[in-house]
Amino acid sequence: MTPALIPKSFEDAEDILVIDDFEKNSPSDLNYKDPSSRLIDLRDEDFDYWTQRIESLKNDHQEISHIIEEEYQKTIDNTYKLIHPPKITQEKIQKIKPCFDWQAKILQCYEDNPRQPLMCSAVVQAFTKCVSSCQLED
Repeated sequence: MTPALIPKSFEDAEDILVIDDFEKNSPSDLNYKDPSSRLIDLRDEDFDYWTQRIESLKNDHQEISHIIEEEYQKTIDNTYKLIHPPKITQEKIQKIKPCFDWQAKILQCYEDNPRQPLMCSAVVQAFTKCVSSCQLED
């Protein structure tokens, strides 16, 4: 504000500063913003930030999962190189099946001779021979 000249008398009226002539500023001229619009802007910024953050975390997770899967597969491959798993084929399974019949015969023998288990020794020996002859060879 500029200083106003106060006249010594009303005769010097031309030196009087009229305050009513000042322009009144409207809220839009003062860059007035509604507080609710500021809150909306903050919410939008927060939403954008968290959306980007979640996407970033998802991408990081996918990269880590991919690395873990690759390392897991490498470990399995290295293990198979060191330890050769037995190759079980249908032929080997068929070779073992005859011994299952002996299992039922042994159980029946023990039921028939509950107080005389030595009576079943011949059946047990036959079962043992069957198992020995059918062992899986690599």
